[in-house]
Amino acid sequence: MTAIVNPRPVRNMPPAPLDGDPPAVFDEKAKNLALWYDNWVSDNNNQAADNRQNAQATYELAQAADHSAGQAHDYAQNASDSVVAVNQTVADILAAKDAIQAGPVASVNGKTGVITGLVETSIGAARNKSQLMANAPLGQWAAYYDSSGVGADWPPGHVTTNWWNVFTFGSQELGQVTQRASQTLATPIQGWIYERQRDSAAWGPWHRVLTDRTLIESTKGGSISTSTYTLNPAEATVHQMGITASTTINLPAARTAGDQVTLCAHMQGSYTISLGANIALPIGASLPTVANGEMLMLIFTAKYDSTWYCSIAGKFPG
Repeated sequence: MTAIVNPRPVRNMPPAPLDGDPPAVFDEKAKNLALWYDNWVSDNNNQAADNRQNAQATYELAQAADHSAGQAHDYAQNASDSVVAVNQTVADILAAKDAIQAGPVASVNGKTGVITGLVETSIGAARNKSQLMANAPLGQWAAYYDSSGVGADWPPGHVTTNWWNVFTFGSQELGQVTQRASQTLATPIQGWIYERQRDSAAWGPWHRVLTDRTLIESTKGGSISTSTYTLNPAEATVHQMGITASTTINLPAARTAGDQVTLCAHMQGSYTISLGANIALPIGASLPTVANGEMLMLIFTAKYDSTWYCSIAGKFPG
């Protein structure tokens, strides 16, 4: 940028010669005046150059000031735009808050309802055995507690006190939902985990997730008083059944090769037990006669073609 300078001075004019001056004085003044004139031209040129430089410098400063003013205007406009954006964001947040408080609004996994914050649902009457686990909220945990057994659609639990932490997840809209329940109380079944699935509107049965602490076979008890009995491993892997009529034991199609189920047949009278068509005994073997008060244990293992192999474990005191 051009610098501003102090203009160089113009020398003062010397005394002019007068008519009454003696010739020598008149000549001296005339000579000095002529010499000053030459210097006066040079001094005016120098001062004009300095003034031109100062004019250029002033113009450049004016341009810079105008540019700074433009930048200041842009900064002010940007700040104003930012204030508008922040105000709009605050307004949006406040509107969302009002909408959430007013409800209903879209929530997790397509659920609708009023969002009240991250507060756990109280246990009490809302989660005792009178409440179905099928109605547990989707996408979050819920606790089910009762000191007098289990609810109608709860997993098989302790005979008295149960506390199940239940998590339900999946697609509510498509009807494909999974539910998992974990037993927490310090009873013999602490740590047991059950899971079930819902296809459309129908829930499947609970099945237990086995770990190194819970590898205990599931048991079904009762009596067989009909001419046929279906030994279903999906219901339990050990069936402890009293035999009160002569009966044929049938097995459904295996869930997969390696499926297994055990029958403990407690004879309560003079009855016979026979096997269905898809059950094979060992070569040369036949079922023994079981006397009243004895228990016959039969172990069934599925082959890949849904044939069941029957192993005779033996007879035991019933």
